[in-house]
Amino acid sequence: MGRLVLSPPAVPSPPTITFARPDREHEALAPLLERAAASVIRSGRAILGAEVEAFERELAAFLDAGFAVGTSSGTDALVAALHALEVGPGDEVVVAAFGFVAGAEAVVRVGATPVFADIEPSHLGLDPSSVGTCLSARTAAIVSTDLFGVVHDLTPLRRLAPSIPIVEDAAQAIGSSLEGLHAGCHGDIGTFSFFPSKTLGAVGDAGACVTRDDALRSRLVRARSHGSRRAYEWDEPGGNYRLDELQAALLRIKLAHLPSRIERRRAIGDRLVTVARRHGAKPIVGRGVTVHAPLALRIEHGRRDTVMAALRERGVDARVHYPTPIASSRAFTRFTEGRHFPEAERASAELVSIPCHPELTDDEVMDLERALAEALDAG
Repeated sequence: MGRLVLSPPAVPSPPTITFARPDREHEALAPLLERAAASVIRSGRAILGAEVEAFERELAAFLDAGFAVGTSSGTDALVAALHALEVGPGDEVVVAAFGFVAGAEAVVRVGATPVFADIEPSHLGLDPSSVGTCLSARTAAIVSTDLFGVVHDLTPLRRLAPSIPIVEDAAQAIGSSLEGLHAGCHGDIGTFSFFPSKTLGAVGDAGACVTRDDALRSRLVRARSHGSRRAYEWDEPGGNYRLDELQAALLRIKLAHLPSRIERRRAIGDRLVTVARRHGAKPIVGRGVTVHAPLALRIEHGRRDTVMAALRERGVDARVHYPTPIASSRAFTRFTEGRHFPEAERASAELVSIPCHPELTDDEVMDLERALAEALDAG
């Protein structure tokens, strides 16, 4: 009797169209990046030197933002922003129930209490009517997040709470604008992430805050350096949220090439939006100039998972951002007291996001368009 030979289980092929290709960007800029890195290494200055100062000036000029303060990550930028607004224990901060965890996490890190508001369905921004139910005498700030490159009009929130400062989390939206103002410039403080997959990405973690208020700028500078005005004098709460010289030097190179990358990303996104609408999906896009980062699609009638599976079968790295509302996560349910957030829950059930980045080749864009059309029709 012959010996039974078991075949190894099939291993799914990795997606061929991925969410980011920083390796391609770095290859194109390699001589410039390598020269900048070598200069920092030879300088002997690692933290908060001339490269950080130059990057801050150049970023503020690009965004027409007044002042920029480099930080160690986008999450740390949010923490520094809350410190600068003097938010702390006993305070409440309104945050969205849906999106990435950084905003709610930052509130907890400064000792305040996150109060979750639902989102509106079209652009996934804070729903003003829900925010209204969250306000109290303890409300010290509101964090508004520009998801998927969409900049939100903060006018309704300003009318609702004119004396409460707003932090605009623009981590996913650099290059987008609304009514002539860049993302990050609509709140009292704007925050950015330069995670490697972003349109402006570091070679590691990095972030920044922007503001037009010189007093806030001074507090941000202190907050990122342990709340210190000078060595060994700690005057207020803060932490180690400093941007290092190497990342700043590399970001300066990339910032100079950012406009062309933004145009490429926008052009690809516009093509994908056209295909998505033609085949029955609802793209999440803003009414301003939007950089698709990545492109999020609302797939209704319980078809999302089927469409996502069809995309992945066709080599597209389709993902769910985000499968669980922040307010429903175990880390934050103690703050929700049994409240429900219908639009946040609906977004978690219906949204799928697909790659949309400048390093996609023309052939990959065409493959992505074809895969998207087929997957939407099959679903």
